Amino acid sequence: MITRLYRSILCGAVLFAGTFSASAQQASEQAESGADWFNRMAEALTELNFEASLVHVHGDQIEPYQWLQGNDPETGSTELLIQMNGPDFRILRVNNKVAHFNTSSSNYALKSDTITAIFPAAFSQPFERLSHSYQVTVGGGARVLGRNAQHIRILSRDNQRYSYALWIDRKHGMPLKMMMMNQSGDVVEQMQLTSLSVRNTAPEITKEISNIEMPPLLKDLRVQSATNYSVEPQWAPRGFKLLSQQSHNLVVDSTPVDHYLFSDGLAEYSVYVAELTEGMETDLALSSSHTLFSKRYNNFLVTVVGQVPLAMAQRIAAEVK
Repeated sequence: MITRLYRSILCGAVLFAGTFSASAQQASEQAESGADWFNRMAEALTELNFEASLVHVHGDQIEPYQWLQGNDPETGSTELLIQMNGPDFRILRVNNKVAHFNTSSSNYALKSDTITAIFPAAFSQPFERLSHSYQVTVGGGARVLGRNAQHIRILSRDNQRYSYALWIDRKHGMPLKMMMMNQSGDVVEQMQLTSLSVRNTAPEITKEISNIEMPPLLKDLRVQSATNYSVEPQWAPRGFKLLSQQSHNLVVDSTPVDHYLFSDGLAEYSVYVAELTEGMETDLALSSSHTLFSKRYNNFLVTVVGQVPLAMAQRIAAEVK
């Protein structure tokens, strides 16, 4: 049962031309703040028409993807992400609805205006929304995918959560490379584009797929409702706010759980509380880009999973009472 439980929980980031000299160009680029570069990236991720290929690395998994986005006056905004290895897996966004198509499981749709399988949703929003918990610094220039890129770093203000390094195309603002790092500076997740074509109009395929019938829309998970158990989180790291709380059954084995979702604008973590039954293991700790930690509290199993360091997950679980 423990395998099914954890599986269900885990299933539940400018090139100047003309008469500028090289030194003048560099000075002009450095004058832009890290927030300026971040906001250019956010604009590119929402407004550009492009076709790209990328490689996503997390843990021992290396996955290639195709990624397309189109903004059309008639069909609206469309985005498609296709996993190229293994079972056919695709994520399609049409305006504010995101559908997951998977040959090995049921298809479903969620309300969202971004696809978050590669980049956090916060990367498509102004940096101001993160400034209470994070700061962004400007690094030097680099060459990525044969393009001039600007290096920026996103750092937590309390050094208690993950940081990001980003290389942004100076011409179009697209993120070309991303690394997520833990507090020790170890890379826990990374992504790099292997091709990028920016277009004036939406790719034809995005126009064609905008009329695809979407699968059933799942219930909105970000709601506030009564929970079943008196055991609940009593502490959250500074900057994290409760987005939702509710009781529901896990999809795989219908185990009833209380679910609490927290976010600081960039990172998210969930706290699950379930009645302890025979066969459930306790004191499990897995640390990666998505940490998982569980412990026993009286007759309950408390599980914390999300984009937080292991030490933080342990503190969160210890304060569930």
